[in-house]
This record gives sequence, C-alpha cells and structure tokens, in this order.
Amino acid sequence: EYVKVKRLHGSPIVGAWNRPLFTGKWEHSTDSDEVVYNIQTGTLFVDLRIPRSKPIVLWENLGKGLGGSTNWQDSRQILESMTDEDLRLYSRQHVFGGFSVLTKESSTNESHLMKKLPICTRHHCIDWNYVPNRPRPRPNKWYIEEKPEEEGHCNEWKEWSYSCDENGQCYYWENWDRVEGDEKGEGLRLALRKRVPEKEATNNSLDGILVVVGDHFNYILSRQLTGRETSYPQVNNLVEMVDNAIENGDRHTAVSYLTLDGGHGTISSGWKIDTALQPWRHNMNVFDCVGSVDSKSNGLKVKIAADGPSFFEWEVLIGQTVWDIYESSFKDANVLEALMNGNGSSSRL
Repeated sequence: EYVKVKRLHGSPIVGAWNRPLFTGKWEHSTDSDEVVYNIQTGTLFVDLRIPRSKPIVLWENLGKGLGGSTNWQDSRQILESMTDEDLRLYSRQHVFGGFSVLTKESSTNESHLMKKLPICTRHHCIDWNYVPNRPRPRPNKWYIEEKPEEEGHCNEWKEWSYSCDENGQCYYWENWDRVEGDEKGEGLRLALRKRVPEKEATNNSLDGILVVVGDHFNYILSRQLTGRETSYPQVNNLVEMVDNAIENGDRHTAVSYLTLDGGHGTISSGWKIDTALQPWRHNMNVFDCVGSVDSKSNGLKVKIAADGPSFFEWEVLIGQTVWDIYESSFKDANVLEALMNGNGSSSRL
C-alpha cells in the first residue's frame, strides 16, 4: 500500500526519536525530566519537548466543560482561566517544526572527527521559543554521529552542536534513541504543511505542519495573535515575553503568545493525541484539532483531491483547512484517505 525504502535520501535520522540525554556546559537533562518526541521525515520535522513537572491532570481537566469543542477560541478561553503562575509555568515547554536539510562539509582538516560527519540544518517555520521582535538569528545546525549497528539501521545517534566554545568543544550534545513503531524510518511516511489563505486572521489562517513516520505523528500549529498585543522590545524569547507581560498585568499578551499548539500521537490509537502542549487535547483525534473538524460529524474528517498520480498533485482537505503534501510513501490517494479516516489497514498495525 505504500513504498518502503532504505535510508531515505541517505538520511540516518528519518524516524521517531526519544532523547535520553542532553548535556551542555555544566547542565544536563534526561528523559526522566522531559517527554520528547522528535519526528523527522526526509523533508519536514516537528520536535516536541514537555517537562514532566507540568501539572498535566489539572490542566487536562480545564477542558472538560467544553463538550469536546476543538476551536482555537476555546483553547484561548482555557488559557485565560489559568492563574498568572500557571501561565508562567505553562510557558516552560517547547515545540518547533520546519524543514531539515542534510549535507556534508568539505574541510582541509579531515583529521577532525566532526568534519567527517553529516550535518543537519533545520530551518524553523514555527517555533515556541521565538517572538516576532527576536526571531531565530540563524538556522539550527548540528553534526550527526551514528552508533554502529550490525543490521545497517541507525537506531541511536548523537547530535553535536556545529558551533564550538573557546576550547574547541561542542557547546552541547544530545543522545537520540529510536522509538518503537516507526518502522525504522523505512515504511510509512507523510509530511503535510498547511496552506495559509490570504485572509483575515481566523483559525484556518494558522500555519501548521503534520508529520507521520510509521505509527507515530507529531503536529504543530502557529500562535493566534489578535493584533492587540503589547510589544516588549527588550525580551529575547517567549518565556521572557510571558514573564514581562504578567509582571505588567498584561494577561492578554501573555495568553496570545501561548496559543501555539503542538503534540504527538499514534495511528494505531485511532489518530488520537497522547502528549500535547495543551493537555486538554489528550485523547482527541488529531484531525479534529488541526482542521477544526466537527467532532460530532458523521462525515469524513479527511478528503484527498487527486489531480494526478504524483502526491505533489494531491490536495488534502482536513475539515475546513487545505494541506499540501511535501512527502508521501503512498502511491494511491484513496488508500491514504482511507487510512487518515481510520478505515485503512496496514501490515504494521
């Protein structure tokens, strides 16, 4: 039903990944501190990182009075119901998504270990940490060191920062382990980007990315600003923005910048979200979330209009939104549509 490949585009990091260890300078964190799902296709990626210290159950319950509603106004209403301290705590998490490009650096110093490793450059389209007056100054760039595997698959690798300190050492490194169920990056793959209409700001105008590898998916939706937010030129990131806004009694700005959404789930659960920045999304069908689908509707959540055999000619309709396909392992649009609506079958499920 879909094309299987080995080492898509020569990339060892296509798959779904957990991060057991991060270390930088004199600090470190482990997967006991954070839940991390990093899903990378051959083109798009979404990287989700949520501290385990968050009061998940408390925040899950904030959405129970909404009766399964999924629109962004309701999520904003939930954020507005939080205390100042909760909003500041809520800001301490992270998700980002965009494009990944793999290259290899030519160097006269081939004896240097890092110069022999492939380089991944990530261009972030949506990023929780950055705010309009302080965009990311440069792409996210790092080396990939694979752990040797007898079967030829990369199941574990290290991310080494491209930049080095005054001692010539990488500023940080991260250890990544493959998550069970991603078919080693050689099976089901799908990368979608939301087509943003040139209209007034509505839920449908949010930028978004949905990536799927094997049984795992990640999604990200950009923040919804009202145009009435206060500018804080001195802040460098989202956490500082929220802290400054709260200190100035400006909850409107703080809430607006916290409306960005992202999460993870599995196809085998019925496309249900199991981990999200907005915990009230848990157990929700991802297409209800990203496409403003009416959860009570008996119709199809996803429809695919195929104008030709190539997936570049397919148009994915999720509820009231339109998405473009950047990558797909599917040869048949009908098979993909059935799977996305929970009617498809695959040998892996």
